[in-house]
Amino acid sequence: MKNRQDTALVTITKHPDASLAGAKILIHGDGQMYEEAGLPKNVKNMIADRSLPLLNKRLNKTVSFEYDGLPAECYVEVFPVPPHLIVAGAGHVSEPVAQMGKMLDFFVTVVDDRPEFANRSRFPTADEVVCSSYLDYFKHVPINPDTFIVLLTRGHQFDVIILQELLKREKGMSQDERTAYIGMIGSRRRISGVFEQLKHECTDHNFMNIYSPVGLDIGAQTPAEIAVSIMAEILKIKNKASGHSLKENIPSYSQLKFRERVNR
Repeated sequence: MKNRQDTALVTITKHPDASLAGAKILIHGDGQMYEEAGLPKNVKNMIADRSLPLLNKRLNKTVSFEYDGLPAECYVEVFPVPPHLIVAGAGHVSEPVAQMGKMLDFFVTVVDDRPEFANRSRFPTADEVVCSSYLDYFKHVPINPDTFIVLLTRGHQFDVIILQELLKREKGMSQDERTAYIGMIGSRRRISGVFEQLKHECTDHNFMNIYSPVGLDIGAQTPAEIAVSIMAEILKIKNKASGHSLKENIPSYSQLKFRERVNR
């Protein structure tokens, strides 16, 4: 999990040395490179200088450079890591959330401190199933704007522990640097108690990335319906969408019929 990072596949498409045309290089976000044998060091350095900015911006593009005064070019194709969905708690609602997260191309981690719940037999499709204390896990897990966290623990005391650690780690970060989404399930009374405790401890945090009660209002009742509600809200945030019914983007049927009559 710690080694997940964006990667670019760079293909030399034009080069004065015809034997280098078609050669490929893998470049990771930390600058580490894996190339086919025989590429001159200065060629690799020129390619890295032009590819890393594109990798950081997640842009696919053909870039040009000169080699011994002659034109050369390569194509940079970026493969970003999938967004990370962390499901804290391994109860009944967590199972469909993890399944849907994987279907939607998230890298899914389920974490719980109970081995009888945090196991592969319950979460066969998850990328990671971690049996650990919540504090230990959230103290060390990488977090960034591609991180989506759903708190489905068995008690609000665990939610408080997790939120305290996350907010402490996000202290001093801008809104664009923080986790994209922290959703917390629970009753209004439970949620109110959690925020009452947190607002005195994290006075410089605006809580804009915390969504509670979790999910969109679709009248969800069953674990599967709740999972749909949660994942729909996550997609809304991830894709920067409105979450409104698409029907609202077009005139109603009655309005269309009225216009037809007027235009006759």
